Formats: sequence, structure tokens, C-alpha cells
Amino acid sequence: MEFESLQAIWDTQNDKPVFAMQDARLLVALYQQRERSRRWLFQWHFGPLYGAALLMLAAIGSIFATFLNVARLMRRYKGFTHNGFGMSAWDYAGFAVAAGALLALVASLYRERKKHERTQEIFAPSLREELDLGIAQLDFVLRVGSTPSVMRLLTLLSIAVVMISWEAQRAGGNPTPWWSALGALWVFLPGCLGFAAGKKGMERRLARRRALESMRAALDEDRSNLTTESRREDT
Repeated sequence: MEFESLQAIWDTQNDKPVFAMQDARLLVALYQQRERSRRWLFQWHFGPLYGAALLMLAAIGSIFATFLNVARLMRRYKGFTHNGFGMSAWDYAGFAVAAGALLALVASLYRERKKHERTQEIFAPSLREELDLGIAQLDFVLRVGSTPSVMRLLTLLSIAVVMISWEAQRAGGNPTPWWSALGALWVFLPGCLGFAAGKKGMERRLARRRALESMRAALDEDRSNLTTESRREDT
């Protein structure tokens, strides 16, 4: 259900007191909207990053195995010089840095999403609680797409890409592949372009958040008025 339809349902309820404003259509529409947001975030943010990290970890393992095989061949066949170098302590460090960056990326994503999802995997029993959950979901989407969060992810991915490229070239026989540092550009440029393209989406979510806040404020105002009237009747 689109937000305009949800607003129309709200308008039919807005003249009712807070205890009566529990139209099932409104609750279901808010819940479905929140579920779509959760699915979209996993399909277009968390899922692709998990997949990319797993593929890059597999690449690290493959390059590592290749490098070990080269070292074995060098020991067995003295004439197999492979440009005169073998796997050094710095190569082990390079693999460790690349794997560490990817594991840090996956761990931070998993921890962040798991903490948030604990509060979202429910169907709220009241309109007020569903509005709170909807606002919390939008806040999470906005935080995930914020500049600090995006820059942290791009930095970790860049470190991993540069180190993987470096070690792949080393395993292929190039002892000093300095141009591998350009791999960071292949991460930051598309990432920054995607971030800029997503600004309109963030603006729509901010507008939706303001709308949900206005609904919540109306509920709170009705509750306050109802409490005031009850006190007057008691006196």
C-alpha cells in the first residue's frame, strides 16, 4: 500500500478519539510498509555486501593457495624461480589485512542489523506502537545510508580490494605491483556515485518519517485531551 493510501485511511480515523483510532487497515498498512522497508534494505544493502565479502574471502583463499603452490614448486624445482621471490612475511600480513577488513565489514553489518531486527520482528498490537516501530525502521535506514556509515564500508572494502589485487599480482610473478593501489578508486568512485544517486530516496524517507511523526503527535494530543476531559468529569 502506497503512503497516499495510508494517509487516506488515517484521514478517516483522525476525527475519532484515541481509543477508537485502531482501524485494522491502518495497522496492516503501516506494518506492510515497514516490512517492505526491511526487505528492501536487506536486498539492496546487507545482502549484496555479505555476498561481496564472501566472494572476496574466497578469492583470498584461492590466491593464498596459488602462492603456496608457487613456493612449493620453487622448493622442488630449483630452476623455477618465479622472478626470484617467494612468499614472505609481508605477504602473510597482506592476506591477514585483507581478510581482517572483510571480517570487520561482515561483523559490523551483522551486529548492526541483528540489534535492530530484534525490535522489528513483531506485529505491534496498537497504532501508537506501530508508529514507533515504523519511525525506528526509517531511522535505521537513514543511519545505514548516512555519510559516516557509507565511508566506513567503502574504506574497509577498499583496503580489502587493494590487498587482494596486490597479492594476486605478487602470486602472478610481479614483486612490486604498486598500481594495485588504484583498486581503491574502483570502490570509492562507484560507491560515491551510488551514494549521491540515493539522496532522493533518503529525502523521501525523511518526508515519510515526518508524516509518521505527525500521526504520532496527533495520537498523543488526542490522548492528552482525553485525559484532561476525564479529569474534569471526575471533579
